[in-house]
Amino acid sequence: MKDFVYESGVRILYGADQMQMVAEEIAKLGQRVLIVTAGSFVAGGHYEALEKALQTSGLTVACLPAGKKPLLSKVNEGVGICQKEEIQVVLGIGGGVSMDLAKAIAFAACNPETPLEKYLTYELSAEGRPMLPVVTIPTNPMSGSETNPDIQITLDESGMQVGCGVGKAVFAWLNPDYAMSIPDKILTYGQVTSFVQLSLNYLNLSRAPLAEHYAEATMKTILECLRRSLSDKQDKEARGNLLLSSALALSGINDLGREMEFIPYPLQSFAQRYLGLDYPQALTGIFPYWMKEIYRASEDKSIFHRYFSEILGVSVEGKEEETLLQDALAALKKLYQEFGIPFSYGEIRENPNKHSELVEMIASFGPMPCRIMPVTAETLANIIEDAIARNLN
Repeated sequence: MKDFVYESGVRILYGADQMQMVAEEIAKLGQRVLIVTAGSFVAGGHYEALEKALQTSGLTVACLPAGKKPLLSKVNEGVGICQKEEIQVVLGIGGGVSMDLAKAIAFAACNPETPLEKYLTYELSAEGRPMLPVVTIPTNPMSGSETNPDIQITLDESGMQVGCGVGKAVFAWLNPDYAMSIPDKILTYGQVTSFVQLSLNYLNLSRAPLAEHYAEATMKTILECLRRSLSDKQDKEARGNLLLSSALALSGINDLGREMEFIPYPLQSFAQRYLGLDYPQALTGIFPYWMKEIYRASEDKSIFHRYFSEILGVSVEGKEEETLLQDALAALKKLYQEFGIPFSYGEIRENPNKHSELVEMIASFGPMPCRIMPVTAETLANIIEDAIARNLN
């Protein structure tokens, strides 16, 4: 287990009857609020009640619709509102897009002298830089953005998704009422994405039993409560548990003493751009093929054996390594099929057959260190193309 310092730094307010407390807590942070909100929150009739509660607490409110992608141009639009309206607090409501935009706007508004791209591409470090206080209200549990410091922003011209850590929200409000109207397909994709994010962090070289057991419990909770939510649309407790699982999944508690592998996230970003996918499609679609590669490359396969057994329900005793891998992939495929999630990119998109362009796109990102195995732009392009061709051999 590696050395670490753990400080969550994000208060979690849970429950449907917290509106007044949320308004009062925001008022302690500032009087002028920019709300970055998803369209579904407005369409669901929730926005008016929240706006009224904030105004009743003496707050002045401005609103920025988030849109479907966390575009850099949208960040710049939000910064302009912050400057014009002298915004003091940024409130992100919705899924990862809204919350990432809120954090990015809060950071960029306090660092106007430097383009945000320099931080997003790691040309400059964002560590220690100021940002406006942020509050998050997740309505589509998936990304964990409500409690982690990270942002993923899409560059308008290239479509490339880049990101960095800028800072965490002051607090997050988890209201299960806001998650009750999520369509089954969106809820399912979000939860399988959250499951995959945990799996990616789990399957690495660092070992820490407490963190691993936390992650196992979270993954099992996600699958259990997703099944409950799909079978009973009125199961508010199941939805609330999904909100809580999402908030804690990437908050650091599942990674204590462990070191996250970097590569899968730019890898899914390349797939997004190459195939025109969204984040959940790209991440869930690449995971089986990434798992295949790192399993074969890892000398110590004990963490894989535990994942196969504890999470996928595969018997590991007495099997040759390749047989075990294929059994695990079959079990993972069965899990995807249960929830109607494509197990490959080939189920969603035709192969563009532009291998050289894909390699060039990946190479333009620059060096990407991988602790599990050596990688090149060619290696990563091959993994994406395996996911298109459904090649698990």
